Amino acid sequence: MSSRSIDHFGGALSDAVRLNVCRNISSNLSSDNNGTEDLLKRIENLLEENAFVEAERRVQADEAVRAFVKGRSRLVQEGEETLKELEESVAQVGDCLRTAKPFLTGLHEEDLTDAEATLKEVRTAETQLEYLKWLELFHDQSDRIRSSLACDSTSDAMAFLQTLMDWCEHFRSSSCIRLRDYLHDITVYWTTLVCDHVARELPAILARIGFPRPPSVRNPETNIVDSRSRNEIADIVTLLLRLRLPDYIKPLSPGVDTPFLHELLPLKYFIAPLEKRFRFHFFMSDKTNRLDKPEWYFTQILSWIRDYGDFIDDLFQLSFRGEALRSSKSDFALGLAVLGRSKFLSSLSQLLEDGSLFAHAMDELLTFAKTLRALGYESVQRTFCTILVQPEVFHPWFAAETSLAESRADAFLASPTAWNCQYQEEDGSPEDAKAPECAQQFITMLKGITDRYSLLPSSLPQFDFLSLQLDLVEDFNERLKSHYEANQEDTEQCARIILPTQATATKFVGEVLADMASTPLIVELLSLSDSRSSPECGRKAKSLAVRLTSILDECNRLARESYLTHLRNDTLDSIHGLVREFARQGWKSMPAVTEFLVASMTPAMGELLYVTKTLISSQRDRLLTSLFTRYTNTLMQALDQILLEEASGISDLFFWKTLCYYYF
Repeated sequence: MSSRSIDHFGGALSDAVRLNVCRNISSNLSSDNNGTEDLLKRIENLLEENAFVEAERRVQADEAVRAFVKGRSRLVQEGEETLKELEESVAQVGDCLRTAKPFLTGLHEEDLTDAEATLKEVRTAETQLEYLKWLELFHDQSDRIRSSLACDSTSDAMAFLQTLMDWCEHFRSSSCIRLRDYLHDITVYWTTLVCDHVARELPAILARIGFPRPPSVRNPETNIVDSRSRNEIADIVTLLLRLRLPDYIKPLSPGVDTPFLHELLPLKYFIAPLEKRFRFHFFMSDKTNRLDKPEWYFTQILSWIRDYGDFIDDLFQLSFRGEALRSSKSDFALGLAVLGRSKFLSSLSQLLEDGSLFAHAMDELLTFAKTLRALGYESVQRTFCTILVQPEVFHPWFAAETSLAESRADAFLASPTAWNCQYQEEDGSPEDAKAPECAQQFITMLKGITDRYSLLPSSLPQFDFLSLQLDLVEDFNERLKSHYEANQEDTEQCARIILPTQATATKFVGEVLADMASTPLIVELLSLSDSRSSPECGRKAKSLAVRLTSILDECNRLARESYLTHLRNDTLDSIHGLVREFARQGWKSMPAVTEFLVASMTPAMGELLYVTKTLISSQRDRLLTSLFTRYTNTLMQALDQILLEEASGISDLFFWKTLCYYYF
């Protein structure tokens, strides 16, 4: 064998084969030199086998290439055939259009109108058929649920009911409003029946555990619920949780309690025994069903919440483990609050016939809502207070608040003690004690209105109440100005009582109003003027913010400028004659120091000092400190100017200022 053949062999084989061949050659050569010919024969055989393998591999590669090319050719051929068919179809469409053109051009306008009407009728018929098809599906599904309930197959009934709920989701954005409402109604109907079927064993279980007797009156042995009853209740409640309807499925039939179909569905069967008692006592019985005693049924609801809240929470803890955002205790309280809301709405028409009864019922309703918040049921309170924004409740309530506030404002100013301090001022008493009784009562009324409308769950009705408060403040200021104008002829009365008390009242109302404007409720309302709020809220918030600033400025102007200026002028009018007498009797020169220490002065000087000190002391008891400081400063400046003009010399003015410093 030549070296070229060996090199070709070595290049074609792998390293492992070559190593094995070398080892065999070495072993054969070392063992028997005569076996060289056999070895060469073996090498030739290997070379022949290798050539055969390579030939087969080349044949396979050629076949693969030919198959690939054939497949590509077939695809190209199919594409050409498809393109040819498309061209033929286009040609056929063109022929059809050319054939139909004479016919279309020969049609009259009436024929086209008839064709459009016929097409419209066809489409209407298709829509009606689709409508009837869905109605048939609804009826078939209802039959399946009815059959499942008859066969006591709860799981099948729940599955079929779930299909109805899925259809409700499908029709959620549909324009077929009547079909959608019909679907909602039958879904609510079958949900109620399936839930009643699931919970049919609950009354017996509740009777076994002693519900609804309060835990405080049950025997100690029955206070503990056995594990069997607890597990049975948990299984039923779990199924009921799965049957809760989405919020967008609302029944149209009257008399259906919507909350008991959605979030409160499991609690429905635990509240039912209490609801029977509630309806007997507060819808039927003549002794306890009284319009003038709404506090009776609100108090009963609060008692049940306190008695059964912890018991229900403990009973539902197994079933509500997956409900991270829900509390069975809060749901139970909300279910009972729904009873109170239904009772109030049922008697609303009768309450509106008597304003005093309606006002009393509203007061009790608001007190009930505040009590819920005090007990820790803030979410229940917010949901319950949605009754306040219903038009049939809000409009008469707002009208009653407006009428009551106006009549009370009249009564405050007409009271004989309106300008007296409501609280006896003592050393260390707050500045508020100087405010007259009418201002104190007015502010108490404003805070009461704020406390009541803070329970409203939306901002738009709160804007109405805030606007009412600003109207009341403006009206209060106008009433004060009218009262001064009616009594301004009596200078002494104005200087001693009317002007200082009105200045203090106006300043006090302005300061309290500014404090109210900085509370979280008002700040949140006025901040709705930004772009994040609705356009209506933004307009109202901006308008009320401007009004509030204007009223605060007006209160400050009236108190510090208008009333104090009138008070200073009336005071000067009261002592102006004494100033003239003092100027007539004044010294021509300053007395000696010894004479000054003896406090020698003319009678006019003594009378002037006494009257001035009396007037200033009386104003100190009636004016706020900031107003009193401004008043005394302006008064002394005016007196200095008068003395400078009336007195006989600068020495008299200096002596007057010295005495004022000594006395005041």
